[in-house]
Amino acid sequence: MTTARPDVGLPEPRVVPWVLALARLASWPYLRLGLGFQRVAVIHGDRLVDAFADAQAGRRRVILAFRHPYGDEPQLLSWLFAGGICREARRLGVRLARRPHAVFVHGYEVPRWGGAVVRWILPRVGAMPVHHSKLDSAGMARIRAAIEDGAYPVALSPEGQVSYTSDDVPRLEPGVVRLGLQAADRLAQAQRPEHVHILPISVHYHYGERARSGLLRLVDRLERFAGLPVASRNQSEAFHTIGARLGCALEAIVSSAEREYGLATVPEATTAARVGAIVEAALGAGERVLGIAGGSGDPFARLYRIRQIGWDRVYLPPEEDPRAMSPLARAIADRRAGEAWYGMRHMELADFALYLRSGPPADGVPLGALVEYAQNLWDFANRLAGGTISGRVEVRPKRAVIIVGQPLDLCDRLAAFRMDRKQATVDTLDELEQSYQHCIKENIDEN
Repeated sequence: MTTARPDVGLPEPRVVPWVLALARLASWPYLRLGLGFQRVAVIHGDRLVDAFADAQAGRRRVILAFRHPYGDEPQLLSWLFAGGICREARRLGVRLARRPHAVFVHGYEVPRWGGAVVRWILPRVGAMPVHHSKLDSAGMARIRAAIEDGAYPVALSPEGQVSYTSDDVPRLEPGVVRLGLQAADRLAQAQRPEHVHILPISVHYHYGERARSGLLRLVDRLERFAGLPVASRNQSEAFHTIGARLGCALEAIVSSAEREYGLATVPEATTAARVGAIVEAALGAGERVLGIAGGSGDPFARLYRIRQIGWDRVYLPPEEDPRAMSPLARAIADRRAGEAWYGMRHMELADFALYLRSGPPADGVPLGALVEYAQNLWDFANRLAGGTISGRVEVRPKRAVIIVGQPLDLCDRLAAFRMDRKQATVDTLDELEQSYQHCIKENIDEN
């Protein structure tokens, strides 16, 4: 994007029944044909059904806290919350009071890069935007109202963005726990009987033998992109050497990134150390291009700041509408937008590389681990070339396994919250992470 644009104006989120009905109708064909899902399995679906039944009956306020390792979890879970849960309810002999639905929280940048269709649908199915890195009192008030008084459960990811790894929990942001505890406290003070629950949801993709050819095509493509010789055309031989091939591709991509940022290659350095230096260099480059002061401390805070400022220079507020500018002012605004866009290419690299800190998986791991690593390595190369998550390569077919964790009743933690809000938030976030880790173990055992 190299021209300044008027900012995206979203209507106030609300659920439009006919739009929701259309989204429900299209959800499974989209999952099957658009995203390559063969089927979806739900483990501990009774917990999800109970949560929705209690929410509809006014006994619970429910926050659906889903992990976000792949990128298309919102589409998958939209189908689950709108239709898949009805199948689970029938299997369990539970009759829900009405058709279920959940409203999602999304970053304000999503409708900016998501296109006209996304901008049109999101507010009409109740999805709520929020800024990551600047004061957003209106957005936070909207989310609080939905948690405490909304007609539907609220779905959001405590990871804050795509985390690129399904078998670990790299990072959780405290916002979901803080919002939930505050809501529980306010409801208790108002002497309302509802309990506020956080329901952990862990998403995992599994791949069968038919996905092997897709994985091999991706590795071939990765080798060509990185300037490496493509391995043997014998499929069996190529597959059995895939770990070594991914290792060579990793070395080629990391070395290219080091050269791009003027970093010395230290032979004895670990992958984590080398990629960490690339992250720091990429964040610094993004800050310099945008002309903002170099940050220090939390790299995610720096990343969010670059993203926010960059998008704000591409999409201008109403008082700076580029259509009303003089030709000179418009040209300057366009130049600033282009500089911001290219500055954000460094941010996009750092955004992904923050999560890639290890070498290829060992021999004998499930096929899904190889697929995930190959996809991530492609993302690394693609971001270095100036791409975004939209350039992610999918391996198909796949099936989804959704594991629902034990709900966390935040009302049980109110005494600790009232004594020490910060410590109670930290402790509850730790419990949420432990719940995800338990789900991950269940998935590994299942796989």
